Amino acid sequence: MNQISSDRPILFESNSQHSDDFSLSQMVDLIADTFGIHIKPQYQDTLKKNLLTRIRALGLCSLNDYYRFLVANQLVPGATEWRELISLLTVTETYFFRDQGQMSLLKNQLLPELIERKRELSLTQCNAANGEFHRPTLRLWSAGCSTGEEAYSLAILVKELIPDNQAWDILILGTDINQPAIALAQQGIYSDWSFRTTTQEIKNRYFQSHKKGWKIDSAIRAMVKFQPGNLMQDNFPAYASSIHDFDLIICRNVFIYFDFNPIAQVIGKFYCSLTPGGFLLTGHTELHGQKTEPFQVKNFPQSTVYQRHSSLNKQSKVLNTIIPAAIESRKTEISSPSLPTLGTRLSVSANTQTLLDAAKESLIQKAYADVIQITQQLIALAPQQFQAYCLMAEAYANFGDYSQANQACQQALQISPLAIEPYHLLAQIAEEQGDHNSAKLFLKRIIYLAPSSVTAHLELGSIYEREGNEKQAQKIWRSLLEILQNLPQQAIDSHSQQTTAELKAHVLKHLNSTSYEP
Repeated sequence: MNQISSDRPILFESNSQHSDDFSLSQMVDLIADTFGIHIKPQYQDTLKKNLLTRIRALGLCSLNDYYRFLVANQLVPGATEWRELISLLTVTETYFFRDQGQMSLLKNQLLPELIERKRELSLTQCNAANGEFHRPTLRLWSAGCSTGEEAYSLAILVKELIPDNQAWDILILGTDINQPAIALAQQGIYSDWSFRTTTQEIKNRYFQSHKKGWKIDSAIRAMVKFQPGNLMQDNFPAYASSIHDFDLIICRNVFIYFDFNPIAQVIGKFYCSLTPGGFLLTGHTELHGQKTEPFQVKNFPQSTVYQRHSSLNKQSKVLNTIIPAAIESRKTEISSPSLPTLGTRLSVSANTQTLLDAAKESLIQKAYADVIQITQQLIALAPQQFQAYCLMAEAYANFGDYSQANQACQQALQISPLAIEPYHLLAQIAEEQGDHNSAKLFLKRIIYLAPSSVTAHLELGSIYEREGNEKQAQKIWRSLLEILQNLPQQAIDSHSQQTTAELKAHVLKHLNSTSYEP
């Protein structure tokens, strides 16, 4: 998504100036709230005239009618008319290897640094796991990818920098609010205009001639995943949509159309979606005036780069800056006519322990709306209250709002990265959604952090069994039996409801189904 269209014909005429001006103001606010796009005053007349195409297409009479039509569709950006509107607002102008300075920086410094770091991490994990091989991972996100040239440019760079890329677990994600642009990106067919700064050597190596232009090589296309995304409204990190733990996020020529506060909110979500040490790369002046203290700012001749702190101590110091803004941007109003307003029951000045106790009691009583409202108050008073986010996550999960539950878990982990409680809930949510790969990832993290976690072993072994991976299941059961044999009767972790003896019998039952001998 690149810019507000300014080259469409001027078509709109109005006989009710005052009414139309009021409706236009409402439309500008609605667009800003929904898409984050700030339409500057000098472009608003053009916007007003361009909207006539949609008003006529829908058989409506006025701008006010069009506004009411959008609101009546419950502000669902995925709805047909919202897709039409965003296509009207955006221009998909981009090309391969855009901004040669930044591309050079990526090729010669940032990506090699990430690749070397991930290779070393893979070797460390292999040694810690007694020689079990762990595929190196690399996760890159082109946010606001338009028709895909930027994401494919990243894939080509990765292909050239990692000759053994088949042995890696690589995700290159491209997202954009313009769904027709995403559809074109998925086709991977481009005209000569998309190659205006691309060398002939690269073009010949990675593209084939096509009747509509040039088609990207199938191996490069397979490296990239495209999906719609709204940076303003979407909650991320989000495991269900693969938006988490990125090593690099590129968001260029997007923020220049955002207002100041939406930019701050998206930056906060980007920070939380980066892995420690990960990089954010934007357009050259797009963060001018923004508070960038959460990041370590690195200035290179080619560009400024924003790096998430890799030190846990430094991360904890910046959370007070980033978490309140991110939480405020995604608070959900939950009300129930049968419940009195919590503001009348709980004083804002109540100490955090009182609020925490109230949230725990409400969770026991299954008053999940109360839990969410109490924890929101608690977080406003104490932004680094780890347990508040855990309780909030559990309440959202019980409501079935897994996106918000995931978000709360991620915030808890930002405060206490070595805690296992959020991973337990994330694993349960992933299993509930049928995402066994994510569930296994979370359970393995628990085991890494707490090697004697009985519940994590139980759940991981069960997943492997359901998948038919008997070898891995038996490995987990044997590890669990060894843990149980060294535990006293009442030393089972807090997530298990069974005694040591009961669990031993359960594990032996699974092991005895094969040729295992204790």
